This record gives sequence, C-alpha cells and structure tokens, in this order.
Amino acid sequence: MIIVDVVWHRLSAHRDIKRDEEAEKRTIQREEAFEIREIKRGEETERRAIKREQDLEERQIRRERQETLRKHWQELQPNLISLNRVASHMAQLMQFVEKNKDTKDPTTRLPVVLSDFGDYWGRAVAQLNVFPQPRDVLALEVLAVIDELGKSLRDSNVEVKDETLQALSELARRVSDPAALPSLDA
Repeated sequence: MIIVDVVWHRLSAHRDIKRDEEAEKRTIQREEAFEIREIKRGEETERRAIKREQDLEERQIRRERQETLRKHWQELQPNLISLNRVASHMAQLMQFVEKNKDTKDPTTRLPVVLSDFGDYWGRAVAQLNVFPQPRDVLALEVLAVIDELGKSLRDSNVEVKDETLQALSELARRVSDPAALPSLDA
C-alpha cells in the first residue's frame, strides 16, 4: 500500500506541476494578450487624438478663412456704396451736361466727379483683387459690375447704363447685409 501511496503522490505531484505550468502559460498568454490589447488601444487612442487634432486644425483654418472673407466684404462694402453714390452722381451730371451743352454753368463739377469715380472704382478693383480664391458667386457678380463701370472709365464714349447703376445699387445693398454674404461652410 505504501507503494501505491508513493505512486499516487508522485502522479498527483506530476499532475499538479503540469497544471501549474499550464496555468502559468495561460497567465502569460493572458498577460501578453492584455499587453497587445493595451498597445492596440494605445494606437487607437493615438489615432483618435491625431484625428481630433487634424479636425481642430481644419476648423481653425476654416474660421480664419471665414474671418478673412468677412473682413474683405466689410472693406469692400463702403467702397461699393461710395462707388454707387459717385457713379449715380456722375450719370446725373453727364445727363445734365448733355442737356445743357451750350451753357457755361460753373456748377458742373464733372472732372471732380470723374476723379472721385476713378478713385472709388480703383479701390473696389484693388479690394476684389485681394479676395481669396476661389471667388464666390457674389464676388464674381460684383467684379462683373465693376468691370462694366471700368469700361466707361476707360472710354469716355461708353455711358454708364441705368441697368449697371441699378445692379451696383443692388450689390451694394446685398453686400451690406451679413446674411447675404457667402459662407465657406456652404
């Protein structure tokens, strides 16, 4: 019986040793799997952090572009309003001069008005030239009207049309309305 006990204890000890070794292997495998998961989580967390940072940079760039665009429109607005006022006055003076060709009326200040028209036209063109690309539809409409007015400035035979003045007036009104201004988000 002693031999059976010795064999029994030996087998039991051998099984315990094997079971402990297998348990240790499983523990090591679990720890390795846990470390791998942690590494993957860390990589995923890092990817998310990088993505968040890129999104923040893109939003900041969009905000800066929107602010730049808003400033350009704010600077263009008084130029368009003044250009509209001077162009209307110039058209009225041209009609007055045309009706009263023979009169030597000193109240016709056409050269001064033409000079003011040229100044405001030049300011509006300069302002449009610094608009960021791509230009939106409203900026292109303003540019078309400014080009039309520029033709009358370059060639004295070209008259400023009432439609052009009306379009300029409408654009000056639209530019002064912040809700009508284009947005980069659209």
